[in-house]
Amino acid sequence: MQILLQVISFIFVIFVLVVSHEFGHLIVAKLFDVKILKFSVGFGKELFSWHGKDKTKYAISLLPLGGYVKMLDTREMKVSPQELHLAFDHKPVLQRILIVLAGPFTNIIFALLVFWIMYLLGVTLPKPVIGKILPDTIASATMLQSGDEIIGIDNKSVQDWQGVMFGIFGHIGNKDNLRIIVKKNNTPIEQTYNLNLANWSFSGLEPDPLRELGITAYHPPISKIIGKVAKNTPAAKANLREGDEVISVNGKAVEDWEEFINFIQKNPQQILRLQINRQHELLNVNVKTDWKFGPGWKKIGFLGVSSQKPVWPSSMLSGENYSFFGALQPAWRNINDFMVFNAQVLGKLITGKIPMGILGGPISIFQSSAAALNQGAIVFFGFLGIFSIMLAFVNLLPIPGLDGGHVLICLIEFVRRKPLSAAVQILIMRLGIIALILLAVRASINDLLRLFS
Repeated sequence: MQILLQVISFIFVIFVLVVSHEFGHLIVAKLFDVKILKFSVGFGKELFSWHGKDKTKYAISLLPLGGYVKMLDTREMKVSPQELHLAFDHKPVLQRILIVLAGPFTNIIFALLVFWIMYLLGVTLPKPVIGKILPDTIASATMLQSGDEIIGIDNKSVQDWQGVMFGIFGHIGNKDNLRIIVKKNNTPIEQTYNLNLANWSFSGLEPDPLRELGITAYHPPISKIIGKVAKNTPAAKANLREGDEVISVNGKAVEDWEEFINFIQKNPQQILRLQINRQHELLNVNVKTDWKFGPGWKKIGFLGVSSQKPVWPSSMLSGENYSFFGALQPAWRNINDFMVFNAQVLGKLITGKIPMGILGGPISIFQSSAAALNQGAIVFFGFLGIFSIMLAFVNLLPIPGLDGGHVLICLIEFVRRKPLSAAVQILIMRLGIIALILLAVRASINDLLRLFS
């Protein structure tokens, strides 16, 4: 059931964002009287299709990883003289640019709507309070301590971990100093620390810049009390119940829920002796763990229990209620922040300051959408908005085959006062598509390496 929900969430994300993007192209093209031959969600073999009253063919295709609007175009097909005025490439340059930009612009509007709804419903986030300072790290060379709340990065104030990450990301690869301003351990006392980043580097497929600075985020301790027992699992068969507190496993005392789950995962298909506290009565329970696939398709132990939700102290949370129009301001700020962040990522990829290994493909999107869905509607809304902005940003890049590439060709035509030859345009498009395919292959390889590492 969980896998089915994850698959549905993935398809929903791709479907909604692709439809919104291509719908933008469709509407503006029709506005300028361009003949639309086909509107497709997905690529490859058509699953089903129909024709609208406007004679446009609408299709749902097999591979839901994109979509397209096929317009009448003399560069791709023979067009009768009577329909030349309906061809995309025969429209004025400005109209063609607006048609092309309509896709990413619609994604930005969609993201604005999603973030607006999210802030209107109310967003409560953990404050950026330091959980631990890891030994022998850049942060450990300062007087930063567990419990310090980060309130500023360089000259910009921050209210949550997203702001912190945006702040430190700009320093990656620069070998400079990072200025962190904190409130000391739940007091109004402010202190500034300068972290020397000369030896700061990260690599691998899942880099964690914050952790590699030596900082972890505070998270409330998770109780050892069982919050839920799934049906038809080893835990249910052993008569474990909600409210049972795990005291020890095989005679070894359990300190917290994480330690308990780690022990379970390391012992697939093993008989374990649990001591539990059930309504102030100590009981010994023998249970045989099952197994499931974990990271890298390795067997890990499985019991079928989940913890109680951790209780966050109100002092560790920040939130604000926004009015109908007031929610637009933080929504737009989010769009601006993520557009800048994407630009930074691109710049650092090009200059080699961050490795190509961070690129993610469809598997990463699937895992991210599933994780967002598991954390509730507000987080899933946020993921939709972030992914929509990323889709808009990527499509605006001046790479042939993307919307930005089409705009670039139109601008070249405007400057030259005449269009590039059809042969040159086709060659440019093919080279751009080859480059995009190579990037997609690299991202997919990264996904597989993450999965099997």
